[in-house]
Amino acid sequence: MSMLDWLVSMHINFSKFLFKATSGMYADGKHLVKRAREEAQQYLNIYRSPIPGKMIADRVCNYVQAHTLYSSVRPFGVTAILAAHDHNGPYLGMIEPSGVGWGYRACAAGKGHKVAKTELEKLDLDNLDALQAVNEVARILLTCHDDSKDKPIELEMTWIAPQTDFHHERVPQDILDQARQFGEDAIKARDMED
Repeated sequence: MSMLDWLVSMHINFSKFLFKATSGMYADGKHLVKRAREEAQQYLNIYRSPIPGKMIADRVCNYVQAHTLYSSVRPFGVTAILAAHDHNGPYLGMIEPSGVGWGYRACAAGKGHKVAKTELEKLDLDNLDALQAVNEVARILLTCHDDSKDKPIELEMTWIAPQTDFHHERVPQDILDQARQFGEDAIKARDMED
């Protein structure tokens, strides 16, 4: 299985409004996705409406945290990012292996997450539209990538945005190509200043 196949397989839709990505152990990520799907289906069966993003994040956090309490099960080795759009508006949360979960305006996980978080903190998120955000994310991902150490980067993005009527979809390839060019140009301009 190629890295691209692995990444695509870990981008999971629970419904057209919920999305989850994981960083860490593949099997643990699959297990959490299965559990989150079960929670979402159970909520739908009982309440006849899609589960709110905050609620599914809390339920998965409780499940992950329970695995840190007992010696009969091992803790999860995965960090999960959950994005949703429901009647409460947008929700972005990150679930850590300890079971701690926080809501964020922007977050990063995995290799290079510290650099990515620093770059995300510099953004004026209140004044970015979805297309500008895609450009900035491409710039940040390209900034975190080290050509000398890492394999060639394959840039993939998904979004829940007004352009998709707040459904989770892949960013169209033409927009992604423009974002990649924006990121490469921004990095070249920064390097020229240095």
